[in-house]
Amino acid sequence: MSLRKKRREIERLIAAFEAESDKFHDLKFKKFLFSPEKFKDEKFESPNHTIMLWQYYGDIDIKDELPQLMKDIQTSDLQWGMRGAKLSSFAVLEGEACKLFARMANRAGSLFNKNEAEKIKSRTVAEIVGGQRADPKTTITIVNDNPLAIWVNYLLYHLSLVHPGRESAKYIQPDPFSLSLLALERLLEKPEVTKVDTSLKKVESINFKVALSFPGEKRSYVSNIADILRASLGDNQMFYDFDYQSQIAKPNADTLIQNIYRNQSDLVVVFFCKEYAEKEWCGLEWRAVRDIIKSKDSDRVMFVRFDNEEIEGVFSIDGYIDANNFSEKKVAQFILERIQLQS
Repeated sequence: MSLRKKRREIERLIAAFEAESDKFHDLKFKKFLFSPEKFKDEKFESPNHTIMLWQYYGDIDIKDELPQLMKDIQTSDLQWGMRGAKLSSFAVLEGEACKLFARMANRAGSLFNKNEAEKIKSRTVAEIVGGQRADPKTTITIVNDNPLAIWVNYLLYHLSLVHPGRESAKYIQPDPFSLSLLALERLLEKPEVTKVDTSLKKVESINFKVALSFPGEKRSYVSNIADILRASLGDNQMFYDFDYQSQIAKPNADTLIQNIYRNQSDLVVVFFCKEYAEKEWCGLEWRAVRDIIKSKDSDRVMFVRFDNEEIEGVFSIDGYIDANNFSEKKVAQFILERIQLQS
């Protein structure tokens, strides 16, 4: 069964990962690039969980080097990968919640059917081989097909973090529960194996015509609006979190995002609902918007409402667009009209 037919399971996983994200587990997620022998000497906090992700054995001449390849396969401890590999990638989880995440990620990895899992593996291999500038004569790579490894490889591919690069070790931020939540929300919106970013331009250097602030529960509605705005405005004119996800997946993402809403956007559109009032990240974004209003710059703010939930700092006299009365296309048109007035 393909991802498109697993909407209910994806929704269940979103709820589960969201619940754990809200607990702020002290769980570290780190990616290593070592030979298996060197990796065994690394010291980690306890408890921890290690996942072998992939290996780049190298380019070989089948005629002359096949016997050595077969010997390496036969004498390898496959828990640590294949002996003789030039480069091996491992993920390590450190913290009390590592086993919990491993179980949940194993379930998430099982979302992918055989063809989808193979697509993740093949795209991972393409990133590895491209990173090594390998001669394509006979390139030997191994990708772990355990569902947990499939999910972690998908997360890293989704965030454009598979490419080996020059770092032997890299902390991945934010925590893996939050990363998984974002990835699952993306799968619910677009059930296919894709990278998340649509832009390679540094987000800190962009002045956006519009930024969208909303809770994940309304992503389906807002993503349709984002597609219309993107088509009309062009690249790097709208801040929609999925378009810049790998760039905001780092420490101090809260201050980065607040600055985008407060100082880098001509117009901020806020989608109010019960969930918006409850979510911590929405609260961080709303603080930036409130500061815009406090500065008597309210022309830069536009409200869209899904319900009558009370929002701190919003009053009955404040105007808004009722999302229940207008389609995504019409709301996008209203936003474009406001953008035009800003210019």
